[in-house]
Amino acid sequence: MPVDDLFAEAGRQLAVCNACRYCAGYCPVWPELELRLTLSRDDLTYLANLCHDCQDCFSACMYTAPHEYDINPPKVFAGLREDTYRRYAWPRRAPRWLAGWRGVGSAFAGTALLLGLLSYLSTGRVLSAGRVLSASPGPSSPYQILSYPLMLAFLAVPSLWSAGVLALAATRYWRDIHGPLADLARPRLWPAVLAQAVQLRHMRGGGAGCDYPADVPSPARRWLHLTLVYGFGLCLVSTVSAAIEQDALKVAPPYPYLSAPVASGTLGGLGMLAGGAGLLMLKARSDTARTTPAMRRSDYGFLWALLILATSGLLTLALRGSVLFGPVLGAHLAAIAVAFGIAPYTKFVHWIYRLLAIYKSNLETALRS
Repeated sequence: MPVDDLFAEAGRQLAVCNACRYCAGYCPVWPELELRLTLSRDDLTYLANLCHDCQDCFSACMYTAPHEYDINPPKVFAGLREDTYRRYAWPRRAPRWLAGWRGVGSAFAGTALLLGLLSYLSTGRVLSAGRVLSASPGPSSPYQILSYPLMLAFLAVPSLWSAGVLALAATRYWRDIHGPLADLARPRLWPAVLAQAVQLRHMRGGGAGCDYPADVPSPARRWLHLTLVYGFGLCLVSTVSAAIEQDALKVAPPYPYLSAPVASGTLGGLGMLAGGAGLLMLKARSDTARTTPAMRRSDYGFLWALLILATSGLLTLALRGSVLFGPVLGAHLAAIAVAFGIAPYTKFVHWIYRLLAIYKSNLETALRS
């Protein structure tokens, strides 16, 4: 659907919702909508990203198809979020090139080849531990495969790129939906905002959970989402604790299984696997009429990418004493570099816009009080 038509349709549907107000208690979207007699594009963008897609409003609505009003907030909000992800990315042409698995596969293959070349140049080995398990029963060090400075640069460059693009996107988005950046510096608001975000409080819908994948309320989606998010968080803890061990405590890898880096990384990887696999199963059973085809593809792509990261990371740990350690480590590092490098052009960005939308909701409530 053309962008102009998308915003016009969103305005039409939400005008009906604003007149009805049956869903006022489901989530912050509807009270925020009631305060707006006219809806600008920035208002629609804000409301769409404040939505957590619990779909309770769709199940409760008496004006969905086959009614002539054909109200479908989950679908129209999904389309508006797609526009958000495209509009605030930089450069804007990059998402077209990376759309679908061909672009991601090409990026992964090219990154893996580059990693193999760097490995050979730095250690003289092409992604191989250079020894067999029987000859060396202990776990291998990753620096046998790629020197530390090269590994750091290999992962830092895409990470810093993404951080810069995401910061720019968040700044432009906030200015459009609210205005002054100074309003983000309100320390009293952030604890409540972060609590709502990390608990996915608004994914409870009317209280019993999402009407997803069917019209029966269930907490399954929220719990699986939390498992995935906290698993990802534990993997970040693993990375940070490994950096502390190596750079501050001067303890070089490999680390024991019960050490902070390995234990947190293992639990995090398992959490990502459990949460991601569960969400994929729910997605397969969900109603396609409540989203757009492009958003559905983005959801699948994002979940599969996280599962590949978790699986390759766990295999790297499990095989670190075998001759497969080098190739598996190479695949894992390539997956990380690609995932971080293309993050601003994938579904990964949704948390930034959602977090800022939650903040704006809390800010407006505080200002009214």
